[in-house]
Amino acid sequence: MSEEAVITAGCGQHAGEGSEWTVLRRESHNNLRRRTIAHIKARTTDLAEAPMTVSTAVYTDPVRFEEEKRVLFRERPVLAALTGDLPEPGDTFLFDEVGPPILLVRNKAGKVNAFLNMCTHRAAKLVTECKRRNRMSCKFHGWTFDLDGKAVGVPGAEGFKGIDMAQRNLIPVPVAEWHGLIFVRAVPNGEPIDVEAHLGKDFARELAHLELEKARPMKTTRIDVNSNWKYALDTYGEGYHFATLHPSTIGALALSNIMTYDNYGPNHRMAMPRAEFMDYADQPEAEWPDTNYGGLYYIFPNVVINCNNIPGGKQFYGMSRLFPGETVDQATTLITTYKPGHMQHIPETEPWTEMHDFIHKVVGTEDYSVSRDGQRNMSYAPADFKPVLGANEIALQNIHRNIEAMLDAARK
Repeated sequence: MSEEAVITAGCGQHAGEGSEWTVLRRESHNNLRRRTIAHIKARTTDLAEAPMTVSTAVYTDPVRFEEEKRVLFRERPVLAALTGDLPEPGDTFLFDEVGPPILLVRNKAGKVNAFLNMCTHRAAKLVTECKRRNRMSCKFHGWTFDLDGKAVGVPGAEGFKGIDMAQRNLIPVPVAEWHGLIFVRAVPNGEPIDVEAHLGKDFARELAHLELEKARPMKTTRIDVNSNWKYALDTYGEGYHFATLHPSTIGALALSNIMTYDNYGPNHRMAMPRAEFMDYADQPEAEWPDTNYGGLYYIFPNVVINCNNIPGGKQFYGMSRLFPGETVDQATTLITTYKPGHMQHIPETEPWTEMHDFIHKVVGTEDYSVSRDGQRNMSYAPADFKPVLGANEIALQNIHRNIEAMLDAARK
């Protein structure tokens, strides 16, 4: 990628800033570990002020469900991809999960464009396969567009005399790339996106030091589940269930019902105590080994980035993106495992793909089995039944409060 393209991709770094991000990342990881180990020793966890109840309609009301899809997933910016998903000019990426099929493409200057993935002839899907290309041609009639969406070729042009082809360019949707994060707003010709303002300054800086612009995808899989998207998302927001639901998987790696939590408005970061912390919890901090554990970053409304260890001192970024399905009781999760930039010197891929497969299996067979059965039970629960989120489920409380607040604001 050219120097200009690198800046567009979100690095924007001057000489020496890479080492600054490394220092900030290490400080952030160590601060999180320090607080988590203090919780382990005291057998405590970060708590909300009190338990909180929610209505079953949050998970079962089809009218509210359609409102969520419009307000949270189409009108607001949503994370569509990372820089590494389309790193070079001509690379394309398909994003169909929020309603309108969206096409991301990096142009020759290295800038990411986003369009409705439809030919402006008769709305056929323009791109159906992610690959590198110089131009994009519709398989229906061969209308062709350049990487900036300009219509540059129309077979049988004599049949379209009187049509202003300048009005037949691809239809843009807002897109912004910042420090490796690529957000779209699924509204044609909608308002531009200011990623840093959208995330908030403090949370944005926490994400920036991960240097996600250097991460490269190792594997992506999809899990469909018969539950509301929020019921599936709820399984990512607390470690209260580790010992009971995951006794031989996650529960063997992390302690249950202990969590360190940092709130950033609608977003948050949290940490679960890893079992190896116990090996040195009583030693002076100066003797603690380095850690690559950075916790879980939640980007409102539907993204969790797991910054975690692989045995042997390696690190992975595991990104889960949860989306509403066609009906209130259907959801989709896209799970992608990335190799961080500071791990690119390690040639093998197996540790990252093995970790990906482990997470996919745990989520699909353990977490989402509860989501599926709980969703069905909610639809038959008595009218006065209200699920309760404990004070020890502070992250879930924050998620549900912010969803409600944004829906309320949109109704006014």
